[in-house]
Amino acid sequence: MTMSGPRRGGGRSEALELAVEVYRRVRGVVRRTPGLLALSLVLGVSLWVFVADTENPTLVDAFPAPIPVEAVNVGESLAVASQLPTITVRVAAASDRWQRLSAANFRAFVDLNGFGARSQDVPLQVEVVDASGVRVVDTSPRVITVNLENQLTNRVPVTTRAAGQLPIGYELASMAALTSTVTVRGPESLVALVSEAVAEINVTGLTAGVEPGVKLKPVGAGGGEIRGVRIEPANVKVGVQVIQSTIIRTVPLTVDVTGVPDTGYRVSSVATSPSTIQIQGAVQALQAIDRIALPAIEVAGARADIARSLAIPMPPGVTTLGASRATVTITVAQVGGAQRTSFGVHAINVPPGLTARLVTPTIEVVLNGPIPALNALLPDDVRVVVDVGGRGRGTYTLPIRVQPPEGITVGFVQATAVEVTITSP
Repeated sequence: MTMSGPRRGGGRSEALELAVEVYRRVRGVVRRTPGLLALSLVLGVSLWVFVADTENPTLVDAFPAPIPVEAVNVGESLAVASQLPTITVRVAAASDRWQRLSAANFRAFVDLNGFGARSQDVPLQVEVVDASGVRVVDTSPRVITVNLENQLTNRVPVTTRAAGQLPIGYELASMAALTSTVTVRGPESLVALVSEAVAEINVTGLTAGVEPGVKLKPVGAGGGEIRGVRIEPANVKVGVQVIQSTIIRTVPLTVDVTGVPDTGYRVSSVATSPSTIQIQGAVQALQAIDRIALPAIEVAGARADIARSLAIPMPPGVTTLGASRATVTITVAQVGGAQRTSFGVHAINVPPGLTARLVTPTIEVVLNGPIPALNALLPDDVRVVVDVGGRGRGTYTLPIRVQPPEGITVGFVQATAVEVTITSP
């Protein structure tokens, strides 16, 4: 609420100057005429009131918050059957007190002393609580209609209701109130609507049994809350039992490989994606599972890698929380071996008009590589040469070079050099 008032700076200076002047004159008069002392006191008080009202003016406005209404002095055999409204109050208070006021500073009520069981208009009364210098000027409305009925009591059963959700793998074993029935008290028309008192319990996150105290709620046959009645006792203890019905485990995926790859090949690795999965099921079922086996894959005669997408089989009573399929990749590699073979040594780059004669025309070479590649080698696939380029007639000892095809390596050469004689034809 925004409040406005006179400017404080100029008003305060003028008021102080006026007070000093009045005080000086009154003091002189009182000295000459003591009988005027009473008059000076009256003038002083009036001046203080004037200055105070100038500095902190009184504001009259509607209080911004609604005020609830309560009923007092209701007959022992009667009860209020209507919902009492909230009201608006118009308040007069000094401007500095407005900022400190709250709805708790006002008590609105209707005095039902002497009223009978019927619907009637009752004037409102409002009291100011714990706030001085505050006055209620008006209320809106000034009168409210109150329906009084004969008070009735009844016994109703206590039922329980679970709200929220238990964690995955847990279930509610039992939930029961330790008090079976309670008393409902209130207007006869409302009490007649109450069929049960419900204790609602939030079970979210529960993993163990609890026994909380729960406030009861009066409920009708349709499940709706009936307001305007009291339940005695208002709270009861409820025993809640939670059990772990299922558990979650992470287990690896495995796959069996059947058959044998082609000659010279072998299975070098088997990989699954994902390699593990989360499964959920009853405790007894999951205790016996340490892995999930995928369907077997046949590799007979394989010469290349194999990739398969397979459905993940689930045992009875078990479900997966993740992927339902897995990709299996089988890597098939060639088997390595060695082969010892004799090759002829050839001279290359022989100068024109000359001939080259090798003392050792053949040598043995051990070649390493995949067995299929070694078995497929032809004699001309491997070159064993001696380079005599740039040399004239004479006898030389020159290095031997072995040139295998791609994928084959030289493991051993019988001789690293050979004696070559270069002559005329």
